[in-house]
Amino acid sequence: MNETQQPVANQTFTFRDSQGQDRWEISWTPVFGSLTVIGATSYTGRYRVIGRVCEFQVKFSAATSIASTAGTDYLTLPFAAAGLSGIAVMTNDTTNIAVGVCHIDVATSRCYLPTQTASGNVFNLCGSFEV
Repeated sequence: MNETQQPVANQTFTFRDSQGQDRWEISWTPVFGSLTVIGATSYTGRYRVIGRVCEFQVKFSAATSIASTAGTDYLTLPFAAAGLSGIAVMTNDTTNIAVGVCHIDVATSRCYLPTQTASGNVFNLCGSFEV
């Protein structure tokens, strides 16, 4: 933005935030494909769209174990992805360590998980992509 351009008041982050337009939505139920799960599962997700970017967070676990294989197991994104790419990470919420970087596939609107050996721990995903 150069010196002659000024943001329109109703397009600024401060205005949108004060109006609750950038708040997190909590109605999204995450859907995984090919994830190896043993036991009852718990999937919780939320997202928000700011401009043309969707940010998402997911917490998931299973009573016995969850395992994932890189390039095979995925999370279906809450919206169709656009642009060239996105980014996400998976962490182990129980041991407080990073599991790895995820791949956002814009063509299929999927977030491909990194490899995780079978574990009964709680995991988190967070990322963003263009909508």
